[in-house]
Amino acid sequence: DFAIFSPAEAPGIAEDPVQYDRWGAFAAFDYRDSRTGPRAGGLFGAQVRQYFDRTLDRFSFPQAEFEAQQYFPYFNGTRVVALRAAAVLSWNAADQDVPVYFMPTVGGNNSLRGFARQRFRDNHSVVLSAEHRWYVFRGLDMSIFADAGKVVARKADLRAIAGGGERPPGREPGTRARGVEPVCRPRLGVG
Repeated sequence: DFAIFSPAEAPGIAEDPVQYDRWGAFAAFDYRDSRTGPRAGGLFGAQVRQYFDRTLDRFSFPQAEFEAQQYFPYFNGTRVVALRAAAVLSWNAADQDVPVYFMPTVGGNNSLRGFARQRFRDNHSVVLSAEHRWYVFRGLDMSIFADAGKVVARKADLRAIAGGGERPPGREPGTRARGVEPVCRPRLGVG
């Protein structure tokens, strides 16, 4: 099924290649015990980017990204409650648009796990996730999780992830079994 989008629905999609200048900065405080499969600690980060459209002067805008992760171990570290919150906010002047290829997305393994990667996109996004993990034996962990996410055209619509806004919020509970050996990471999800 092929769909044609109007420039209002997908800004920048029908334009010739646009040349950008970009600058940005980030800060992060990462005290997780492991970058892959952490059992304790947390990660708090912020990133800002400014895009300058050198070609059409229609797609210049700043964007900020925030993320917080916290891991609470218990029962000898074999059980973990993992919490995550992430948001991407864009600011554009009245005569500027955020092009579709720079819009934040929601969906896939890092946000709404029950939806296809980059399934939802708009000017702003927010994702919340809660997960209970337990380590079955060496090389296998399992989890129960709940994800919620939303993309909206206006920041004012981010007031509550559970209601309002341009797009309905996505909610995705599920379970997962995942290998934790660093060489091979098979994964099975139900959601």
